[in-house]
Amino acid sequence: MQTINLAAEALKSNQWEIKSVSGLPLIQSPLLNRYAGDLVHAFTTRNGGNTKAPYESFNLGRHVQDDALKADALHNRSILCTALEADLRYLKVPGQVHSGNIVTISEKDSAPELAKVDGVATRLPDVPLLLHFADCVPVIIYEHKKKLLAIVHAGWRGTAQAIARNAVDLLCREFGGGPSAMVAAVGPAIGTCCYPTGDDVVQQLMLTLSPPENVKLEIDDLDSLVKAGGDSEQPRPDLKAINAMQLLLAGVGEVDVCSFCTSCRPDIFYSHRQSGGITGRQGATAMIRSNAAN
Repeated sequence: MQTINLAAEALKSNQWEIKSVSGLPLIQSPLLNRYAGDLVHAFTTRNGGNTKAPYESFNLGRHVQDDALKADALHNRSILCTALEADLRYLKVPGQVHSGNIVTISEKDSAPELAKVDGVATRLPDVPLLLHFADCVPVIIYEHKKKLLAIVHAGWRGTAQAIARNAVDLLCREFGGGPSAMVAAVGPAIGTCCYPTGDDVVQQLMLTLSPPENVKLEIDDLDSLVKAGGDSEQPRPDLKAINAMQLLLAGVGEVDVCSFCTSCRPDIFYSHRQSGGITGRQGATAMIRSNAAN
């Protein structure tokens, strides 16, 4: 039996740059950028639009019952698609509920029921996928041999249902993907610095980190994914690292974790916890390019 320290790999994080794309500030994973000829992707910030306070200025979510705000979000989605040279008509946006549910997009002109979905996957080219976030963990997974794509929204509840690992399983089951040919980007999300929680939450999260039969993990490896309580005396799980760990345990070849904490940087990101719950939504979006289709 092989003994490995995957937690050390999961805990590595990288400083991603904010770049202007057609005048819109966007963040991209250096790892996914290796496949830029086949895949377009971006993580948005809260900046670059004209959304009114307290949702200023580039809100993509339609979670507030305000018709003007919803219309503005649609306008911002259009701006995003234009910047990435994606067709808004084919944009797929699930209605997230902190579940472990993932659906497959198999038709360009229509979509399955997306009302209670927190992950989408496809092999279709020129079909942009978009999910929304305000502290929860965005994960983009790309299988570069068969050209397969998935994006998931992993709050603690989704992480406790192993939604990132479920996406890997779905890409293998539905499309014949291979985990070793997959790369994943874990985007901006709340960090351990700002995420005290309860022991029950930590226990549920740790249950998702069962290794394969031929791999043994040291207990200390798993303990490193949760910081000590500090002043609050509450444990602080590293949601980004736990999702990265799920991906690595599922056999994903390489994972790129962003160092940005959304709660620490309200000047750049929407944060549910930092704002007290009144905030907009940034996005994680990706699309397989048509010249990448098999």
